[in-house]
Amino acid sequence: MKATGGSSEFAIRSHEIDYRGQATLPALISYMHEAAWDNTVTLGISMYDLLKHDMTWILQRLRVEMFRYPKHSEKITVQTWASGRERIFMHRDFRIYSADQELLGQATSVWLVMDMVKRKLVTLPEFITALEVVPTEEPLPFAKGKLPQMQEATYEEQIPVRWHDIDLNRHVTNTRYLQWALDTLPTELLEQKQLREMDIIFRAESILGDTVISAVAPADEESVYLHKLSSQETGKELVQARSVWS
Repeated sequence: MKATGGSSEFAIRSHEIDYRGQATLPALISYMHEAAWDNTVTLGISMYDLLKHDMTWILQRLRVEMFRYPKHSEKITVQTWASGRERIFMHRDFRIYSADQELLGQATSVWLVMDMVKRKLVTLPEFITALEVVPTEEPLPFAKGKLPQMQEATYEEQIPVRWHDIDLNRHVTNTRYLQWALDTLPTELLEQKQLREMDIIFRAESILGDTVISAVAPADEESVYLHKLSSQETGKELVQARSVWS
């Protein structure tokens, strides 16, 4: 069976916009997840299909570029397709279009499979590797390589993990990490500039009752910030990210 791509349509809702009336990046990434879920259902490799085998999908890396943010009530289409496969990785790309086919943004992502019982990563199971990956669009450059390490935090917050931060995998959902990383930035930056690029690596999970330390500092490049989220209890790095603003 060929791993063909798919598309899903959405309308930006009022609780997903910022003070400018534009969709937030976490909201748009949630739409990407929904589109990916729709596509994996048709391929027989959805999260529910994996849960039957005590396994689940885990997002390991996401790199997003935004050219224009859609506004409240604006209709968008999210196209997604499997763009490549390695022994333990599945690559998936996304493109977001307006109703008149304007390219609003694009993203490339890396996915792993986790054993839900042992809470450990495993190689891709046979029913996934049996799929023939044939990209339906020109693949985006894979999200690879290291991100710069933050030397010292300029801004920092402590965030308790609460019930509504937890997803189907019983750990903090990845869009919540993104929100926490962005919320730690100074208000004047969020008010005056627009987030154009986000490259985020998910390194470890946190669960209900944990406390997450969100730290951020300017990078050497202008209008670029480095982010790190870590566990207060263990000191383990949970998330590393780099954001670009204009």
